[in-house]
Amino acid sequence: MKRTARDISTPHHKVAVPLRMVLILAAIVSVSLSEGCISPHHAVSTDVDARAWSEPAVITLSNSDTTTLRDMALFLRCNDLFTEDTLTVRISVCTPDSLRHEESFLLTIPPGHTPAAVAREIDIPYRRRIIFTRTGDYRVTITPARTVKGIEAIGINTDKTE
Repeated sequence: MKRTARDISTPHHKVAVPLRMVLILAAIVSVSLSEGCISPHHAVSTDVDARAWSEPAVITLSNSDTTTLRDMALFLRCNDLFTEDTLTVRISVCTPDSLRHEESFLLTIPPGHTPAAVAREIDIPYRRRIIFTRTGDYRVTITPARTVKGIEAIGINTDKTE
């Protein structure tokens, strides 16, 4: 009986299994390495009535990481009609499992020096070294204690604590 090179080579089904495992391993390694490239900074905002903000502004923060320490800051985008040096807001946080925390927070506004046509952003630290202990959506409702003119948007910055 005459044998050919094809007869003595490895069968195809035995080669396919190690190749499949190498591809799966490569995919796992690339996904785990790409997680380090995700930005440690996250910002979410909502527009409000710049003529007279008085209604609650709802911001939704999505969370999938329950172990990272974060710093949270409130930011305001305002125009030249905003002349306040302090602003009291009511902040209500509703967690994914429906627990609610509410508090008053006094924002101390630093003096701004921008041209009138340029909107100004003010970043004010709110909470440091917090952990979102549940996965899901956190609903943050921010309501001014009184009507305010000149605020165009309000938002929340979250940064990974260093």
